[in-house]
Amino acid sequence: MIVPSAPQNRLRRPDDPRALKSRRALRDALLALLEKRTFEQITIKEITSAAGVSYPVFFRQFASKEELLNDLAASEVGGLLALTHPIVDEAVAMNNLREMCNYVQQRRPLWKSLLTTGAASTMRSEFARISAEIAKAGPQANPWLPVELASSFVATGIFEILAWWLNQPEDYPVGNIVKILHALIARPLSLPQNVQLD
Repeated sequence: MIVPSAPQNRLRRPDDPRALKSRRALRDALLALLEKRTFEQITIKEITSAAGVSYPVFFRQFASKEELLNDLAASEVGGLLALTHPIVDEAVAMNNLREMCNYVQQRRPLWKSLLTTGAASTMRSEFARISAEIAKAGPQANPWLPVELASSFVATGIFEILAWWLNQPEDYPVGNIVKILHALIARPLSLPQNVQLD
């Protein structure tokens, strides 16, 4: 039986400060590289070089560059959710949606990569999961609507609209996307509706 050395064991623990620092450096490196090239063009060697970590350290943290991309995607979903919740009234909803769109616009190359790779489904699932947790903990405008269904619908709608937007010319007005998101996603779910289900 091979017993891992102290440094190896420490790096395998996700809460170890050195492991956290390595993960953050790898995420930041991938983020910087995505600003210049597509995900498919980026190699693990380039990621480790940009992060200032060794090749073996990468594989202690992630099994593949796709796993690193998924980790980065989950982190971005957290940032996005912080801007979209709570939607208490129409003015707050519009403001939150504008902040969310500005967040994506400022990170446009990253989001374009995330939404056109395998990370898109991970992001949608993570967004739906966290949204459901948040919705269950607070008041609901439409208690008749199953939370899991609403969360999945919202996540899919938001990510489809964002993906469409990111494929438009860069000067496409952010305000239009805010209005589309509000009309198709936020408004229908935030307005109380008296629906009687059997």
